[in-house]
Amino acid sequence: MKLREKICVVIPCFKVGKEILNVIKNIDFNLVDKVFVIDDACPENSGLIVKKAKYKKVKVIFLKKNLGVGGATMTGFKIALKLKYNIIFKLDGDGQHNPNDIVKFLKYFQNKKINFCKGTRFYRKKDVAKIPKLRLLGNIILTSISRTTCSNSEITDVVNGFLCIRDTLLKKLELEKISNDFFFEEDLLFNISLFEKSIKEVQIKTIYNNKSSLSPIKTILPFLFKHFKNYIFKLTYKYEKNRR
Repeated sequence: MKLREKICVVIPCFKVGKEILNVIKNIDFNLVDKVFVIDDACPENSGLIVKKAKYKKVKVIFLKKNLGVGGATMTGFKIALKLKYNIIFKLDGDGQHNPNDIVKFLKYFQNKKINFCKGTRFYRKKDVAKIPKLRLLGNIILTSISRTTCSNSEITDVVNGFLCIRDTLLKKLELEKISNDFFFEEDLLFNISLFEKSIKEVQIKTIYNNKSSLSPIKTILPFLFKHFKNYIFKLTYKYEKNRR
């Protein structure tokens, strides 16, 4: 199911030296035109591992300093826009996302009115059961808050990092204002909600390999503060918009 539009995948990489090649091997290059691997100053030399594999459709970008998952992803987004890719995916390099699910996203993008899709693990009970209980609780709390800040009651899995965005929507976003750290997915979703009411969710498989360095306990309070700032910003944004 090849679309006429140019399609690329951005993969931020940090400490994924053992997993990244398996991720790339599972990408269907009949669907995807280019993959941008962003080595986020990775101590496991993820970028070099990929470069040595010599994939024709894979470009490795080496960052001089660690920018965080958001910073690395947005570096890839900017490159994708510069090279005029139309549909831009982001998936993780640690194997927690199955590239075979890309085709599910593209089915939505056959509709020209769809500009953003996000993965969710919450459509099937057996997938939810695989999520560690502490992470599940944190996800439920943060998703509930995002429903308020994004004015969207249909969001189910806000921390999921498997997503796809159309270039026309991405160009509207001020990427410099979006969080560079693990809050990136939620902050991106918030900024998208300022322009886009329709956010499609795509059922994806739940894969856990204990590689994530995200600690629910350490991040929940900072995330709550950032959500509060976004909420205040949106109130101000709506007020200014109504005044015009």
